[in-house]
Amino acid sequence: MQLPTAKYRLDIFTDGNKQNIAAIHKHFPAGSVNYGVKKHVYQGQNIVGIVHRKVLGNPSRKEIAINHIDGLCSKLRERVSCFTRKARTFAKRSDDLNHRLEIFAVSHNLIEKKRRLTPAMREGLAAKPLNWSKILHTRLSILK
Repeated sequence: MQLPTAKYRLDIFTDGNKQNIAAIHKHFPAGSVNYGVKKHVYQGQNIVGIVHRKVLGNPSRKEIAINHIDGLCSKLRERVSCFTRKARTFAKRSDDLNHRLEIFAVSHNLIEKKRRLTPAMREGLAAKPLNWSKILHTRLSILK
């Protein structure tokens, strides 16, 4: 990904985790990100309201949405047990988590179709969906 600039800003929308602003300031040039937060307001177990807040830049309040991210996180928790919120008895080493996340990303981006297209096909990175056999039997070139 090319770094955003003040002219070509990156839009980032989240649920307001406190670490996000620090990460944006650390990894992106100043003034290059529009950052908005969408939070649910709870009263007990019930959602009683939704807040859309501009944090950095000037994102449109209509654009501040995290539905696609919530859906992806739910899918990840369903399919990869180590990403569930409950404590597990196995070790959660970062290398193991990263490997599982990469396998999930390959499946999500290259294999699973939604409305006849994979995310990679929508972005123009693949011409057709792949399958595990094609992925696992592809000879990789080694960069030196």
